[in-house]
Amino acid sequence: MFGKTRAVAAVSLLSAALVLGVSSASAENRASEQSGAGWSASYATVNASGTTRPLKDESIINPKTAVEGELRNTGSECYSVWIQWTVDMTVTPPFKIGTQCGTGTAPVYFEKTGGLGTTWVRVCRGNSTPLKECGPLTYL
Repeated sequence: MFGKTRAVAAVSLLSAALVLGVSSASAENRASEQSGAGWSASYATVNASGTTRPLKDESIINPKTAVEGELRNTGSECYSVWIQWTVDMTVTPPFKIGTQCGTGTAPVYFEKTGGLGTTWVRVCRGNSTPLKECGPLTYL
């Protein structure tokens, strides 16, 4: 009788510990998601950097994520930051999210519905497609 009670008690304690552990990890993940993740991309005379963060008060089923930051150009030409992602293993067309022509800074901002999934940014020379002379992909 006592053997069965001890086994049930041990399983109950183990279950409680697992539940508490998962809850703590989930809370930590939510806190890090809300603080945002950093990103950086560069090419030639340009550096772009910023954060990604979930937007509050959005749908749980179809959440939005903000990609925001700044594009800094120390040269005389135009450079742009482009964002792309995959949907059902198909790459979307590139979307321009910031351009700076000549020396200076420009804001970078984009709201993506459905979370980030496989999403990347890159800096390219010029401000129109087709994209040519680009830096490496930076996955978000």
